[in-house]
Amino acid sequence: MRGAACVGLLFAALLSGCAATPVSSEATPPGAQAPALHGEAFALEGRLQVRDGERSAAVGLEWQHAEAQDEWLLTGPLGQGLARIESGPGGAVLQASDGRRYPAASVAALMQSLVGISAPLELLPRWVTARLHPDAEVRERDAQGRPARVVDQGWTIEYTEYAGDGPAALPRRVDIHQGDTRLRLIVDAWNP
Repeated sequence: MRGAACVGLLFAALLSGCAATPVSSEATPPGAQAPALHGEAFALEGRLQVRDGERSAAVGLEWQHAEAQDEWLLTGPLGQGLARIESGPGGAVLQASDGRRYPAASVAALMQSLVGISAPLELLPRWVTARLHPDAEVRERDAQGRPARVVDQGWTIEYTEYAGDGPAALPRRVDIHQGDTRLRLIVDAWNP
């Protein structure tokens, strides 16, 4: 662990942002067909809620994912940047709005060291897009045949809402949990 200052920094960032991030004019409107994913790359805007036992936090989120790298911008109630996380093959770095930097081997290691939350974040791109690993166990499907409840590596992923009615629509609301650890992603916009 990097110390109480790091834990305080990230939890302060997470706890201060409970409002939605603004949606760009090019974003997919609610109820519309989500854009097709090109390979594994995507961009989304939304809100992320994290709960682990008695602790909980929420932030606005802008996430750009590519095959070998991710960039997460965590925002507060008025859309101001609280922290930026960048990750790639060389590791992950959280840069706070005050300029302090916190490196780690991965985003999962960063979350573990800063806030004590252990989750397989390397699987998150597949989980949030419902493009599941072949070993994942789909326990329920919705009327369109899309995953509704999945178990993957001991984690339960529930797709409670999709961005559109078509079978290729991307998820709008994803709940992920194992034991006391819960992550909820609400996607306000999938951006091409």
